[in-house]
Amino acid sequence: MKKFALLPAAALMMGTALGVAHAAPSNGRAVNRDFAKLSADGSRAFDDIAMARTALANNDPAGAAKLLTDANNALTRAKSDNKVFMKAEAQLTPPKKAPAGAPAPSASASTQPVAWLPVDGEYIVTEDLEPTSPKGSAVASANTSLNKGQTAQAAQNLQVAAVDVDFVLAIAPLDASAGDVYRASNLLAGKDTKGADSALQEAQNSIRFVSEDMVGSPDGQGSGKKSAH
Repeated sequence: MKKFALLPAAALMMGTALGVAHAAPSNGRAVNRDFAKLSADGSRAFDDIAMARTALANNDPAGAAKLLTDANNALTRAKSDNKVFMKAEAQLTPPKKAPAGAPAPSASASTQPVAWLPVDGEYIVTEDLEPTSPKGSAVASANTSLNKGQTAQAAQNLQVAAVDVDFVLAIAPLDASAGDVYRASNLLAGKDTKGADSALQEAQNSIRFVSEDMVGSPDGQGSGKKSAH
């Protein structure tokens, strides 16, 4: 996944985590269905957050401020996104194993329903492969293509890999994330770059990883398990 590379204690690694066994999608339709679960505005906002933290680390508060303006606007638009779903954190269905390096969920998950926004997704290999093996490399290429919106190429990469994969979704609590970004903007306007970065890190750390069946297909039906045929 691409949204969390700047998390000091939670850099995500591509590759060999064991997840729920799903057959690798055999065509573009399956990949398109997975990709359609993501919120374009949510994905954009978290890209902005990651890039804003880079800008702050590079002593570029003006660049960070522009990115946070864009993130604020994207999260405002996301409030009317049909990808948003209501669920209590305690009701989330985690994958059998989250991506390596993912932040651990809170010990006392809330039972109060909140709005969640799917902001990223990644195919995790369910076989025990070396990341540098041809199959592991093919899945890594599929994730790169998915991050660029190139679903046909992602499907082709997965066909080449011919391995079982699980599509893991990264979801963000919409209101809390919007609040963190708004707070970061205000702190940055007050020249508190450290505080702004901390607020953005809180937004990134609020991400939770869930099984793909938490989010319905565009037609409103659950995705179910992928078929190799």
